[in-house]
Amino acid sequence: MLEQITNLIEQVSSKEISNAGISTDLVGEVTKETGDSVINGFKDSISGGDLGALTSLLGGGTSNLLSNPMVMGMITNLVGSLTSKLGLGEGIANNFATAVIPKIISSIVSKNNDDADGFQLTDLLSSLGGEKGILDSLTGGKEGLGGAADLLKGLF
Repeated sequence: MLEQITNLIEQVSSKEISNAGISTDLVGEVTKETGDSVINGFKDSISGGDLGALTSLLGGGTSNLLSNPMVMGMITNLVGSLTSKLGLGEGIANNFATAVIPKIISSIVSKNNDDADGFQLTDLLSSLGGEKGILDSLTGGKEGLGGAADLLKGLF
């Protein structure tokens, strides 16, 4: 699953790099930072116990992605990485991140909603840290906690 997402990130990023005026010498590094921002954004949401934000993002529409806090966090992290690690100007980094992250998320959402050729939420959760590990972190490893924790266990 992560390999599919990584491939998608590479495809979208490489197209946007040339549009943003970023040197082709930096394609690999920019793509890596983009991937890290997306994957870490998902992981941060999961480890923070905010599965609702992830399921809402993946199950919802893609028309308002720039108003989604998770997407904005990914953009902010990517801009920071591109400026501090790669030395890109803030304007170029911001333009690139604001263009590429919504396109990547939109593609992931489309694949998540496509029954024939899609991603499954449980596969994504598993690839980002393992289903059992996520459930244990939400429930403290205890059974029968009720409420949202029991509902989430039903997903797996």
